[in-house]
Amino acid sequence: MSKSASKSIIKGTLVLITGNIIVKIIGAFFKLPLANIIGADGMGLYNASFIVFDIFLVLSTAGFPLAVSKMVANCCAHGKPAEALKTFSVARNCFFIIGITFSIIMLFGAKLFSELIGNTRSFYCIIVLSPAVLFVSLMSAYRGYYQGTNDMVPTTISQIIEAICRLVVGLSLSWYLKSAGFDPQIIAAGAMVGITVGEFSSTFALAMIHKFRQRKRKTQLKCTTSTSKIVKTMFSTSTPIGVSIIIISVINMLDNAVVMHRLQDTGLREYQANTLYGTYNMAFTVFALPITIVSALTISIFPIITYAFACGNKKRVTRTAQASLRISMIVAMASTAVFLSLSSPIINLLYFNQPSAAKIAVPLLMLLAPSAIMIALSMLTTIILQATDKLITPSRSMIIGGIACLISNWFLVGNKSFGIYGAPAGIFICYTITSILNIIALNKSKNVKITFRSLFYKPFVPAAVMGATGYITFKITYTVFGLLKASALSLSASFIIYLLVLFFNNTIERDDLLLLPKGYKLVRLLERIHLMQPKAFTSKT
Repeated sequence: MSKSASKSIIKGTLVLITGNIIVKIIGAFFKLPLANIIGADGMGLYNASFIVFDIFLVLSTAGFPLAVSKMVANCCAHGKPAEALKTFSVARNCFFIIGITFSIIMLFGAKLFSELIGNTRSFYCIIVLSPAVLFVSLMSAYRGYYQGTNDMVPTTISQIIEAICRLVVGLSLSWYLKSAGFDPQIIAAGAMVGITVGEFSSTFALAMIHKFRQRKRKTQLKCTTSTSKIVKTMFSTSTPIGVSIIIISVINMLDNAVVMHRLQDTGLREYQANTLYGTYNMAFTVFALPITIVSALTISIFPIITYAFACGNKKRVTRTAQASLRISMIVAMASTAVFLSLSSPIINLLYFNQPSAAKIAVPLLMLLAPSAIMIALSMLTTIILQATDKLITPSRSMIIGGIACLISNWFLVGNKSFGIYGAPAGIFICYTITSILNIIALNKSKNVKITFRSLFYKPFVPAAVMGATGYITFKITYTVFGLLKASALSLSASFIIYLLVLFFNNTIERDDLLLLPKGYKLVRLLERIHLMQPKAFTSKT
């Protein structure tokens, strides 16, 4: 890989991670206040409709965005920019036809789908979300293209626009509808309007950015590859992923239905079951916040590994895979430690207007905490396998894990002794099985060699110290300073201690920092403040 290409990849990674963090912060300002506005019942309706929405998104894209990204990355690796552009153009036309078809089906089938998931009051939310299927479908073509070229700026801009529109429109409309005295299902549908408007705005922004960039091209690129060949390649690449993803989404929808129906089998009414399910999703919203870093990492390393693999640079593939897995474990173990030690102050602080729901959400967040490690490992191993042409393997792993989750939820959620508290066990079982199967596949692969043992034990010590620091600090300061100040002090203290132990324990390696632009300067700084042992540099790249 050339030096300029390497710098471009690093820049794209940083842009995407920064953008994803901004988007998640904006998203938190949307979902957390939304939960305080519409309550657990409204959040249950909100998330139930998303299950249906997700099914249609998968049906309308079915692995195509990843296929487009992979095809474009291969074109760029072999110096064929014209073919990359034509791949995007063909994909966009296909996505439009598919997207509008499934939008119509979702619109007119809203009543049926709400009955199938055991949540009939989600009917209005499903209707409002149906146009968003078309917008996301079109958006996927643009994002797949720019991800493949490792230009993350358009994607990042569109994500931020989408998040802002969702925040402003969704919160404003749901607040107005609640103030006007409308029923919870109408208020939740109002929040969904923000999502649909956000998806439209994001797609429009991408289209304008792409149009502007095309106008700036001095010469028109010509491609000799036929449209039929591109379509054939796109379908052959996406089909193994798409079929598996569709099955996984069906399993997710069935899982939602199982949780709702099994809660009702314990003697609860639909409204009560929906409220409990909404509370679970309130806890899951908090749980998912740190995973944004891992999610951004998976998106950004895919073109890196695809590019390196297409060039036959197995050393670069292994190095990138190992570094990304190490970073993901650092983030995941820290998240687990924080949620186990500070779940009560975090939940009560964020959901201050929902005290009854918060009491249930606190233990749910603690039960979810260990799953952060398995989810991060599953996400990274999946993307590494897909980037190295193991397209079916990770999907097969996820299907097996998903079926295990269904079985677990059927028995645990339907048991009065567990109820909704059985749902986190299903998540943990699902991603543990998926991770193990992916790791077995990677160990058998000749494309990448990864040492998994070192990924776990090094991040464990900083995470354990972090959790203990946060717990002890909160216990000492709560009675003196109250919830808000004690929470801030606990999180700050645990984070500072975590960073110190992280470097003293050599959990972050020198090579990880040297991958960053001007990374050698950062290493020199850490050496000066004695957070890293001095070592002679052979290069400043």
